[in-house]
Amino acid sequence: MKNILFLLFVLFSFISISQKEVKNDTDKVCFPSKVGKQILLDLNELDKLKETEKLTKKEIYELEKKVVKQDSIISKLEQKDVNNLLIVKSVEEKYKLVEEDNKDLRGKIKSIGIKNNIIEIVTGVIMSSIIYIQIFK
Repeated sequence: MKNILFLLFVLFSFISISQKEVKNDTDKVCFPSKVGKQILLDLNELDKLKETEKLTKKEIYELEKKVVKQDSIISKLEQKDVNNLLIVKSVEEKYKLVEEDNKDLRGKIKSIGIKNNIIEIVTGVIMSSIIYIQIFK
């Protein structure tokens, strides 16, 4: 009996070893066509979104470059504005100094005019006195 069992055991073990392995084809997936269509639509939408994202990133990059340029332009214009304000202040100070000098000169002109009038009057009096003395002497 032992021999028979041993023989059966050996035969069954060879049969089990000699059997081919069953291969499952994993390339095929079974699901309803509605689900497949929805998956395809979702994949197409994903591709569109990826392209849109690339374009959006590129647009953001270009806008950032534009903002940087505009910031530099703004800073240059602000510096120019500061320089213009300094120029305006210096011109205003210059006009104030010129105006003060004009006031001083007007005052001096008045005093010189008054002196000239006094000198003319004194000279006229002296001349008329000398002429009077010359004529009536």
